[in-house]
Amino acid sequence: MEERIDIHKILVPVDYSESSVQACRYALKIASKAKAELFLFHAFYSPAFDLIELSGNKSTQKKLREEVTQKLMVNEKVTMQAFRERIVHFPEAKKISPDQLLTDIHAGEAKKEIPALCATYRPDLVVMGSHGRSDDSKSILGSITEYAIKRLPYPILSVPVHYSFVGHEKVNNILFLTDYDESDFVSIKKLMGFAHLMNMSIYCLHIGSQVEKWDELKMNGLKQYFKTTYHTVKVECDILNKTDSKINSINQYVLEKNINIISITTRKRNIIEKYLKPSLTKKLFYQTNIPLLVFHS
Repeated sequence: MEERIDIHKILVPVDYSESSVQACRYALKIASKAKAELFLFHAFYSPAFDLIELSGNKSTQKKLREEVTQKLMVNEKVTMQAFRERIVHFPEAKKISPDQLLTDIHAGEAKKEIPALCATYRPDLVVMGSHGRSDDSKSILGSITEYAIKRLPYPILSVPVHYSFVGHEKVNNILFLTDYDESDFVSIKKLMGFAHLMNMSIYCLHIGSQVEKWDELKMNGLKQYFKTTYHTVKVECDILNKTDSKINSINQYVLEKNINIISITTRKRNIIEKYLKPSLTKKLFYQTNIPLLVFHS
Protein backbone atom coordinates (compact mmCIF):
# COMPACT_ATOMS: atom_id res chain seq x y z
CA MET A 1 0.00 0.00 0.00
CA GLU A 2 1.40 3.39 -1.01
CA GLU A 3 1.98 5.84 1.83
CA ARG A 4 1.26 9.56 1.58
CA ILE A 5 2.27 12.55 3.64
CA ASP A 6 -0.15 15.46 3.31
CA ILE A 7 0.88 19.11 3.50
CA HIS A 8 -1.75 21.18 5.31
CA LYS A 9 0.29 24.06 6.76
CA ILE A 10 3.27 25.86 5.21
CA LEU A 11 5.27 28.42 7.17
CA VAL A 12 7.32 31.05 5.32
CA PRO A 13 9.51 33.28 7.52
CA VAL A 14 10.23 36.45 5.54
CA ASP A 15 12.47 39.50 5.76
CA TYR A 16 10.89 41.24 2.71
CA SER A 17 14.00 40.64 0.57
CA GLU A 18 13.99 39.29 -2.99
CA SER A 19 15.03 35.95 -1.53
CA SER A 20 11.82 35.97 0.52
CA VAL A 21 9.83 36.79 -2.60
CA GLN A 22 11.23 33.74 -4.41
CA ALA A 23 10.52 31.57 -1.37
CA CYS A 24 6.94 32.84 -1.24
CA ARG A 25 6.36 32.10 -4.92
CA TYR A 26 7.58 28.56 -4.43
CA ALA A 27 5.43 28.17 -1.30
CA LEU A 28 2.39 29.57 -3.09
CA LYS A 29 2.65 26.96 -5.80
CA ILE A 30 2.97 24.15 -3.26
CA ALA A 31 0.05 25.55 -1.27
CA SER A 32 -2.15 25.78 -4.36
CA LYS A 33 -1.38 22.16 -5.28
CA ALA A 34 -1.86 20.90 -1.72
CA LYS A 35 -4.77 23.23 -0.89
CA ALA A 36 -2.71 24.14 2.16
CA GLU A 37 -2.66 27.12 4.48
CA LEU A 38 0.24 29.52 3.90
CA PHE A 39 1.57 31.52 6.86
CA LEU A 40 3.91 34.48 6.23
CA PHE A 41 5.81 35.40 9.38
CA HIS A 42 8.20 38.25 10.17
CA ALA A 43 10.15 38.81 13.38
CA PHE A 44 11.63 42.26 13.92
CA TYR A 45 14.23 43.34 16.42
CA SER A 46 15.34 46.84 17.35
CA PRO A 47 18.67 47.89 18.95
CA ALA A 48 16.49 50.02 21.22
CA PHE A 49 15.47 46.85 23.05
CA ASP A 50 19.05 46.35 24.24
CA LEU A 51 19.38 49.99 25.30
CA ILE A 52 16.15 49.80 27.28
CA GLU A 53 17.43 46.79 29.20
CA LEU A 54 20.44 48.84 30.32
CA SER A 55 18.42 51.72 31.72
CA GLY A 56 16.08 52.23 34.70
CA ASN A 57 14.33 49.70 36.89
CA LYS A 58 12.37 46.71 35.59
CA SER A 59 8.98 48.45 35.55
CA THR A 60 10.45 51.37 33.61
CA GLN A 61 12.20 49.01 31.20
CA LYS A 62 8.96 47.14 30.57
CA LYS A 63 7.01 50.34 29.89
CA LEU A 64 9.66 51.73 27.54
CA ARG A 65 9.91 48.45 25.66
CA GLU A 66 6.13 48.29 25.19
CA GLU A 67 6.09 51.88 23.86
CA VAL A 68 8.93 51.21 21.40
CA THR A 69 7.38 47.91 20.31
CA GLN A 70 3.99 49.52 19.66
CA LYS A 71 5.55 52.25 17.51
CA LEU A 72 7.61 49.72 15.54
CA MET A 73 4.60 47.43 15.19
CA VAL A 74 2.65 50.13 13.32
CA ASN A 75 5.37 50.38 10.67
CA GLU A 76 5.88 46.62 10.53
CA LYS A 77 2.18 45.99 9.90
CA VAL A 78 2.25 48.43 6.98
CA THR A 79 5.35 46.74 5.55
CA MET A 80 3.88 43.25 5.91
CA GLN A 81 0.64 44.32 4.26
CA ALA A 82 2.57 45.81 1.33
CA PHE A 83 4.58 42.59 1.02
CA ARG A 84 1.42 40.50 1.10
CA GLU A 85 -0.15 42.62 -1.64
CA ARG A 86 2.93 42.13 -3.78
CA ILE A 87 2.84 38.36 -3.26
CA VAL A 88 -0.84 37.90 -4.15
CA HIS A 89 -0.29 39.49 -7.57
CA PHE A 90 1.99 36.67 -8.74
CA PRO A 91 0.38 34.02 -11.00
CA GLU A 92 1.11 31.35 -8.37
CA ALA A 93 -1.36 33.04 -6.01
CA LYS A 94 -4.36 32.75 -8.33
CA LYS A 95 -5.55 29.50 -6.75
CA ILE A 96 -5.03 30.73 -3.19
CA SER A 97 -8.03 32.14 -1.35
CA PRO A 98 -7.58 35.04 1.12
CA ASP A 99 -8.42 32.64 3.96
CA GLN A 100 -5.47 30.44 3.01
CA LEU A 101 -2.90 33.23 3.25
CA LEU A 102 -2.16 34.27 6.84
CA THR A 103 0.34 36.83 8.11
CA ASP A 104 1.79 37.69 11.49
CA ILE A 105 4.63 39.74 12.97
CA HIS A 106 6.41 39.43 16.31
CA ALA A 107 8.83 41.66 18.15
CA GLY A 108 12.01 39.74 18.88
CA GLU A 109 14.96 37.91 17.36
CA ALA A 110 14.07 35.69 14.42
CA LYS A 111 16.24 32.83 15.73
CA LYS A 112 14.06 32.70 18.84
CA GLU A 113 10.68 33.68 17.41
CA ILE A 114 10.63 31.22 14.50
CA PRO A 115 11.21 28.10 16.66
CA ALA A 116 8.69 29.40 19.23
CA LEU A 117 6.07 29.84 16.51
CA CYS A 118 6.81 26.40 15.03
CA ALA A 119 6.26 24.78 18.43
CA THR A 120 2.65 26.00 18.46
CA TYR A 121 1.85 26.20 14.73
CA ARG A 122 3.50 22.84 13.86
CA PRO A 123 3.94 23.35 10.10
CA ASP A 124 4.16 20.43 7.70
CA LEU A 125 6.75 22.34 5.66
CA VAL A 126 8.89 25.44 6.24
CA VAL A 127 9.97 27.40 3.15
CA MET A 128 12.75 29.97 3.56
CA GLY A 129 14.97 32.12 1.39
CA SER A 130 18.70 31.53 1.73
CA HIS A 131 22.14 32.46 0.54
CA GLY A 132 23.42 30.75 -2.58
CA ARG A 133 26.70 30.24 -4.35
CA SER A 134 28.63 33.51 -4.89
CA ASP A 135 26.05 35.35 -2.83
CA ASP A 136 26.64 39.01 -2.10
CA SER A 137 23.18 39.62 -0.67
CA LYS A 138 22.80 41.72 2.45
CA SER A 139 19.77 39.71 3.58
CA ILE A 140 20.14 38.25 7.07
CA LEU A 141 17.64 35.51 6.29
CA GLY A 142 20.33 33.20 4.91
CA SER A 143 22.04 32.74 8.27
CA ILE A 144 18.67 32.29 9.96
CA THR A 145 17.76 29.59 7.42
CA GLU A 146 20.99 27.76 8.19
CA TYR A 147 20.13 28.01 11.89
CA ALA A 148 16.60 26.71 11.21
CA ILE A 149 17.95 23.71 9.29
CA LYS A 150 20.08 22.79 12.29
CA ARG A 151 17.42 23.34 14.97
CA LEU A 152 13.91 22.84 13.59
CA PRO A 153 12.53 19.27 13.39
CA TYR A 154 10.32 20.09 10.40
CA PRO A 155 11.06 19.61 6.67
CA ILE A 156 12.66 22.79 5.34
CA LEU A 157 12.77 23.92 1.71
CA SER A 158 15.61 26.42 1.30
CA VAL A 159 15.32 28.64 -1.80
CA PRO A 160 18.60 30.39 -2.79
CA VAL A 161 18.59 34.14 -3.28
CA HIS A 162 19.70 33.83 -6.92
CA TYR A 163 17.17 31.17 -7.79
CA SER A 164 14.71 32.25 -10.49
CA PHE A 165 11.24 30.84 -10.09
CA VAL A 166 10.36 28.84 -13.20
CA GLY A 167 6.86 27.64 -12.33
CA HIS A 168 5.89 24.19 -11.15
CA GLU A 169 5.41 22.86 -14.69
CA LYS A 170 9.19 23.06 -15.16
CA VAL A 171 9.99 21.56 -11.76
CA ASN A 172 10.08 17.90 -12.72
CA ASN A 173 12.98 16.15 -11.03
CA ILE A 174 14.10 15.87 -7.42
CA LEU A 175 17.40 14.35 -6.30
CA PHE A 176 17.49 12.41 -3.04
CA LEU A 177 20.97 11.79 -1.62
CA THR A 178 21.32 8.63 0.44
CA ASP A 179 23.97 6.93 2.56
CA TYR A 180 21.61 4.01 3.24
CA ASP A 181 20.98 5.17 6.79
CA GLU A 182 17.81 3.82 8.40
CA SER A 183 16.56 7.39 8.90
CA ASP A 184 16.43 7.76 5.11
CA PHE A 185 13.28 5.65 5.05
CA VAL A 186 11.48 8.22 7.22
CA SER A 187 12.63 10.98 4.85
CA ILE A 188 11.61 8.95 1.81
CA LYS A 189 8.09 8.63 3.19
CA LYS A 190 7.84 12.43 3.40
CA LEU A 191 9.64 12.92 0.09
CA MET A 192 7.18 10.69 -1.74
CA GLY A 193 4.26 12.78 -0.55
CA PHE A 194 5.99 15.90 -1.85
CA ALA A 195 6.97 14.30 -5.19
CA HIS A 196 3.46 12.92 -5.73
CA LEU A 197 1.93 16.31 -4.94
CA MET A 198 4.23 18.15 -7.37
CA ASN A 199 4.16 15.35 -9.97
CA MET A 200 7.94 14.95 -9.83
CA SER A 201 10.29 12.11 -10.70
CA ILE A 202 12.81 11.05 -8.05
CA TYR A 203 16.48 10.34 -8.61
CA CYS A 204 18.02 8.47 -5.69
CA LEU A 205 21.80 8.82 -5.59
CA HIS A 206 24.62 7.41 -3.48
CA ILE A 207 28.15 8.76 -3.91
CA GLY A 208 31.10 6.78 -2.55
CA SER A 209 34.87 6.87 -2.73
CA GLN A 210 34.57 3.70 -4.80
CA VAL A 211 31.60 1.56 -5.67
CA GLU A 212 31.60 -1.68 -3.68
CA LYS A 213 29.41 -4.79 -3.87
CA TRP A 214 27.81 -3.88 -0.54
CA ASP A 215 26.73 -0.50 -1.98
CA GLU A 216 25.12 -2.24 -4.94
CA LEU A 217 23.25 -4.66 -2.67
CA LYS A 218 21.94 -1.80 -0.53
CA MET A 219 20.86 0.17 -3.59
CA ASN A 220 19.08 -2.88 -5.02
CA GLY A 221 17.23 -3.21 -1.73
CA LEU A 222 16.25 0.44 -1.91
CA LYS A 223 15.06 -0.01 -5.51
CA GLN A 224 12.85 -2.89 -4.40
CA TYR A 225 11.45 -0.78 -1.55
CA PHE A 226 10.53 2.01 -3.97
CA LYS A 227 8.97 -0.46 -6.40
CA THR A 228 6.76 -2.21 -3.85
CA THR A 229 5.82 0.74 -1.66
CA TYR A 230 5.70 3.70 -4.07
CA HIS A 231 4.94 2.17 -7.44
CA THR A 232 3.14 5.21 -8.91
CA VAL A 233 6.14 7.56 -8.56
CA LYS A 234 8.93 7.33 -11.13
CA VAL A 235 12.21 6.55 -9.33
CA GLU A 236 15.70 6.11 -10.77
CA CYS A 237 18.54 4.89 -8.53
CA ASP A 238 22.24 5.46 -9.23
CA ILE A 239 25.61 4.95 -7.57
CA LEU A 240 28.56 7.19 -8.47
CA ASN A 241 32.24 7.16 -7.69
CA LYS A 242 33.24 10.45 -6.10
CA THR A 243 35.42 12.62 -8.37
CA ASP A 244 37.42 15.42 -6.75
CA SER A 245 34.60 16.24 -4.31
CA LYS A 246 31.06 15.16 -3.49
CA ILE A 247 29.75 18.63 -4.30
CA ASN A 248 31.25 18.57 -7.81
CA SER A 249 29.89 15.06 -8.37
CA ILE A 250 26.43 16.21 -7.25
CA ASN A 251 26.53 19.35 -9.40
CA GLN A 252 27.51 17.31 -12.44
CA TYR A 253 24.67 14.86 -11.82
CA VAL A 254 22.24 17.76 -11.33
CA LEU A 255 23.13 19.10 -14.78
CA GLU A 256 22.95 15.71 -16.48
CA LYS A 257 19.54 14.82 -15.03
CA ASN A 258 18.06 18.33 -15.06
CA ILE A 259 17.48 18.24 -11.30
CA ASN A 260 15.26 21.02 -9.88
CA ILE A 261 15.45 20.25 -6.14
CA ILE A 262 18.09 18.48 -4.04
CA SER A 263 16.84 16.60 -0.99
CA ILE A 264 18.95 15.32 1.90
CA THR A 265 18.53 14.02 5.44
CA THR A 266 20.53 15.96 8.00
CA ARG A 267 21.76 14.13 11.07
CA LYS A 268 23.23 15.11 14.42
CA ARG A 269 27.00 14.71 14.54
CA ASN A 270 29.41 14.59 17.43
CA ILE A 271 31.77 17.47 18.20
CA ILE A 272 34.77 15.78 16.54
CA GLU A 273 32.90 15.30 13.26
CA LYS A 274 31.73 18.91 13.32
CA TYR A 275 35.27 20.16 13.92
CA LEU A 276 37.02 17.99 11.35
CA LYS A 277 34.48 17.82 8.56
CA PRO A 278 31.71 20.27 7.54
CA SER A 279 28.42 18.51 6.83
CA LEU A 280 27.30 17.85 3.27
CA THR A 281 24.05 19.67 4.07
CA LYS A 282 25.98 22.84 4.93
CA LYS A 283 28.11 22.57 1.79
CA LEU A 284 25.02 22.15 -0.37
CA PHE A 285 23.39 25.08 1.42
CA TYR A 286 26.19 27.43 0.39
CA GLN A 287 27.39 25.91 -2.88
CA THR A 288 24.31 25.25 -4.96
CA ASN A 289 21.84 27.58 -6.59
CA ILE A 290 18.81 25.32 -6.70
CA PRO A 291 16.37 24.71 -3.81
CA LEU A 292 17.41 22.33 -1.05
CA LEU A 293 14.78 20.20 0.72
CA VAL A 294 16.06 19.07 4.12
CA PHE A 295 14.59 16.33 6.28
CA HIS A 296 15.74 15.54 9.81
CA SER A 297 16.65 12.17 11.26
